[in-house]
Amino acid sequence: MNAHLRIGTTVLFSVAVTAAYVGSVPLACADDVEAHRLIIRTAPDVTLQVDADGNPWFLPEVLHLDHSVLGDSERIRSVFERKELVRLHSVFPNNVRQNPLARTHRLDRYYIAEFSNQNSMLQTYDKLQILIAQDSILELAEIDARGGVASVPNDPDFNLQYGLRNTGQNIFGQSGLPGSDISVVDAWSQTIGSPTVTVAVLDSGVNTHEEFADRMVPGWNVPQENTDVTDQCASHGTHVAGIIGAKGDNGVGVAGVAWGVKIMPVVVLSGCSGFESDCALGIQWATDNGADVINYSLQYSTGTQIFQDAASYAHAQGVIQVAASGNTSIPDDVQAPARFPEVIAVASVDNTDSRVFNSSQGAEVDFAAAGWQVYSSIGTSQYGYQNGTSMASPHVAGIACLLRSLVPDISHDEVVNVLIETAEDIASPGFDEQTGYGRPNAWAAIQALDVEPPSPGDLNLDGVVDGIDFGILLVAWGSCGDCEEDPCPADIDGNCIVNGIDVGLLLVDWTG
Repeated sequence: MNAHLRIGTTVLFSVAVTAAYVGSVPLACADDVEAHRLIIRTAPDVTLQVDADGNPWFLPEVLHLDHSVLGDSERIRSVFERKELVRLHSVFPNNVRQNPLARTHRLDRYYIAEFSNQNSMLQTYDKLQILIAQDSILELAEIDARGGVASVPNDPDFNLQYGLRNTGQNIFGQSGLPGSDISVVDAWSQTIGSPTVTVAVLDSGVNTHEEFADRMVPGWNVPQENTDVTDQCASHGTHVAGIIGAKGDNGVGVAGVAWGVKIMPVVVLSGCSGFESDCALGIQWATDNGADVINYSLQYSTGTQIFQDAASYAHAQGVIQVAASGNTSIPDDVQAPARFPEVIAVASVDNTDSRVFNSSQGAEVDFAAAGWQVYSSIGTSQYGYQNGTSMASPHVAGIACLLRSLVPDISHDEVVNVLIETAEDIASPGFDEQTGYGRPNAWAAIQALDVEPPSPGDLNLDGVVDGIDFGILLVAWGSCGDCEEDPCPADIDGNCIVNGIDVGLLLVDWTG
C-alpha cells in the first residue's frame, strides 16, 4: 500500500511500504550472479521500505520522524543506491512461531544485502560501519561468512561401529581399546529413543535411506526455499543421520544411537558450503517446526551475530544443540556454532580414545566421541566410512535424544550437566581443551537421571506401548525356549510362554 510520512502537516515523501519482516527488494538482474552478502541489523522498530522508484529505505515504523532520523535514512539509501546491489531482503519470515521471543532475540531485524561483486560489498560494508559508529538507525553490519561440512568423505555392520561398542576390533589396521565407546548398548535397555522426539539434522540434506526413511518428517531447504532435502554433499548429512538414528535390530546395515526418534532434514548448505545466515534461518525453521534436538555437523569460522542470536533463540525454547568442534587442528580454534555457549561442542577421537590430529581444540570443547573411520549410512541403501568431528557430534546428539526420550522436559543445561558428571575422562585429568570433559557415557547418564524403568509392555523400548509392541508379541507367540540363557522380551509375566496372559499385561500398559 502507499503511505505518506508526515511531520506535522508537511508531506515529506511518498513510499510504497513493504511489510516489515517479510519479502525482498530485487534491485538488479540476479541471474547467474555469485552473491557477496552483508548481514544488517536495524535498530528496534525500523523496517525495510521501498519508494516509488524502487530505492530501498530503512525507516522507523512510527510516523513521527525527526530530521536526524530522516538524515540517517537518506545516507543509508545513498549507500545502497548502486547497480551492484542485487537484492535486499529480510532473513527470517514474518510467521516465526514465537514472535515475541523472536523479537527478544532480534530475529525480526536482520536483513541480507546481496552484491554482484566483492568490491562493492566491501565498500558498502566500510560505509555502513561509519554510519553505525555515528549512532545510526542500523545497529550492525557483518560480512555473511561461508562455512561447510566439518569432514571430508572417505572410502568405504554393528561390529564396525566401535564408537557404540568397542570390543578392541580392528578398524583399518588399528586395534581398538575395549570399552572406548559411549556405552549405548546398556542404555538401550531403557530406551532406543521415542518417536515423540525429533532431531533436526542441519546439514547438506538427508537422503531417504532405508534405515530411517519411515521416520523422516517434512524438512526444508533454506537456500533453495523448497522441500527438496536430497543430500548434496557426498551423503554427508545422510551419514550423520544414520549415526543418530539408523534403525537397529532390523537385520540390515548399522544401528544408530537413538533409532526410535524422528529425523527432520534441514538443508542449510548449497553443495558442501553455505552462508551463516542460511544456517541461522535453518535454526529458526527447525525450532519453530518442533525440533527437540539440533545437530550441526558443520563448521563456520566467523560466528556472526545473526548466527549466535538464532542459536540463542533455539536455546530459549528448550532445544538441545550439539555441534562439531571443527577440523582445523589448531588450538583455541573451536568453530561456530560449536563455540556458542548454547551449543554442546564435540571433538573427535579414534578407536583408542586418542584425539584425532585435526580435531579443533579450545576452551569451548565439551566432549569427545568417535570421529575417525566411522561407519554409517550413505546413498539410499548403502554404507561407508567418513571422518571428522562431523561424525563425532551425532554420537552426542543421539545421547541427547535418549535423555529427552526419558525426560521430555529436560533442558539443554541439564543434559550438559549430567553428561559432565558421568563422562569418562580420557586425556589429562579433568577438563582439557582437546577432549573437554571426556567421552560421554550414555548408560551412566541415564542411570544418573534416576527415571522409572520402561513399562513391561514397551517391548521395543521406544517409550510407548502400541501396535508395534503387539506385533512383536505375536511374532514371539508360544514357548520361549531356554529362558535363562536367552530371555524372551515378549514373555511379560516371566513364565517362559508368550500367550494370552502376556497380551492382557501388554494392554494394561497400552498408550496407543
